Amino acid sequence: MIAPHELTPGLPAPQASAPVPVFQSRCMHALLERVRRFARASASVLITGESGTGKELLARRLHEAGPRVGEPYVRVNCAALPRNLIESELFGHESGAFTGASNRRIGRFEAAAGGTIFLDEIGELPLAMQVKLLRVLEENEFQRVGSNQDLHLHARVVAATNRTLEERVRKKRFRQDLYHRLNILALHIPPLRERREDIPVLVSYFIQRFRNEAEVAIRGVSSSVMRQLSDYHWPGNVRQLRNVIHRACILATGEIIDEVDLPSEDEPQTGTPQKLPAVFEQLPLREIERIVILSRLRRFDGNKTEAAAALGVTPRTLRNKVTEYRKLGFSC
Repeated sequence: MIAPHELTPGLPAPQASAPVPVFQSRCMHALLERVRRFARASASVLITGESGTGKELLARRLHEAGPRVGEPYVRVNCAALPRNLIESELFGHESGAFTGASNRRIGRFEAAAGGTIFLDEIGELPLAMQVKLLRVLEENEFQRVGSNQDLHLHARVVAATNRTLEERVRKKRFRQDLYHRLNILALHIPPLRERREDIPVLVSYFIQRFRNEAEVAIRGVSSSVMRQLSDYHWPGNVRQLRNVIHRACILATGEIIDEVDLPSEDEPQTGTPQKLPAVFEQLPLREIERIVILSRLRRFDGNKTEAAAALGVTPRTLRNKVTEYRKLGFSC
């Protein structure tokens, strides 16, 4: 069986006594079967898919379904690492290796020994560090910053990205040799809009997860709401669906959810051009972008990860925009 908690960001596994719903789409059945086979191997895995599809949960599934279960699982967000400290974060450093390095530090690769290191947002890794990562993968060795001692790589490497790495290779932003080295085994998670038959299963699962936060015992959603959810194009994928159901459970006044809060600018396309709000008609594109970004940040209470997912951009891109707006005097 393929349980939604296996690929749903932020959800614990249900209790053993509770019924476990299964995904209905063939693509998810095929994907989980590949995960089962790949889990036994030690080769690098590259997981691709849009933001919010559950790439980290898939990486954890790879780790837990294989012989490394019980060993360390170390996640690294490559986009969040300060550029001047990336090498130290990944490989560690010796005391005195650079200003401020007062003690020896164990890096993420060393900490993951025997287990799995998950390199999330690998497409954001600077080119200079890509060269060093390639050497580690090819030679199974690395050195702490400030040391000449080779340390053996004992961790399985799993990487993930919501970028199209082939395009970044063409634009010379990602090394082709590193791409091929990471892409020995490949897993692609389809966006939710391409597996709409899974939406009712996930809706039911999320209601069970969040029903205790409601003032009444939520039993389900109305047929009209289910149609609305099934027709929606979900730019934030499963993560966005989870947030919508969570909010609906809290706001519901009856046992059946008969209304959900879907942002109007993200409504499904009907084939006819959508008329812009009148206030946008005279504004330059840059100003419209700022209004939409700040509005989305307010909707998610300043949570940049969730806002970025809903906008269809990386958290790093959103952070750069926020920094730019703050310099202009806007409150973000």
